[in-house]
Amino acid sequence: MSDSGARAFIVVRRREDVRHFCCMLDGLAFMPVADLQDRLAYLRQHIPDDVAELQQLLAYFDATYVSGVLRCVPNTDSHRLLLRTCGTPPLFPPTVWNVHEATLANRERTNNVCEGWNHAFANIVGHRHPSLWVLLGALQQDQTLVATALLQEVRGQPPAKRIKRSVHHQQQRLQKLCRDRRDGLKSVKATLRALGHRPLRAAAVKTLTFMEL
Repeated sequence: MSDSGARAFIVVRRREDVRHFCCMLDGLAFMPVADLQDRLAYLRQHIPDDVAELQQLLAYFDATYVSGVLRCVPNTDSHRLLLRTCGTPPLFPPTVWNVHEATLANRERTNNVCEGWNHAFANIVGHRHPSLWVLLGALQQDQTLVATALLQEVRGQPPAKRIKRSVHHQQQRLQKLCRDRRDGLKSVKATLRALGHRPLRAAAVKTLTFMEL
């Protein structure tokens, strides 16, 4: 880890204002896409003092996930300026990562379902390098489990999905914040600050140390 990356990690662990700022940045995923530019402007005005790394973080986030990059390219028209600006779209546009609508509709926001299937199938297989016959047997067992679940669904007895109480409460809280913003009960600023009051995710800590790469 570089010195700047280590310093950013220490700062984010010790300063509450930096933790809240990173959580607000993380909370942009739950804001309507139309609000993103205004919220980035708000975050630029409220970057905690003495943390230069957050300026770099916000610029990186804007270029990669929201606005893209403006660059100068040669102008082929000799009667105009030698250079002109050209916008490059973001690598991951908001339509890819924004989950505002998914939260309102109570849809999956992550690929946890796929990861859960992979874990369950690995348990059925039992080891890392199965033979063809072992793999075919595992696929048959998995198909039997799926057929049973579908039959239960048809009969009106879907298998119970175990959800942690903390996850359920967090989902309800996020849905309420998204509904309040959609219905105009909360301002954009109030919604973003409320989203910032969450436990700091490991992903946010990792993002802060992007300068070391």
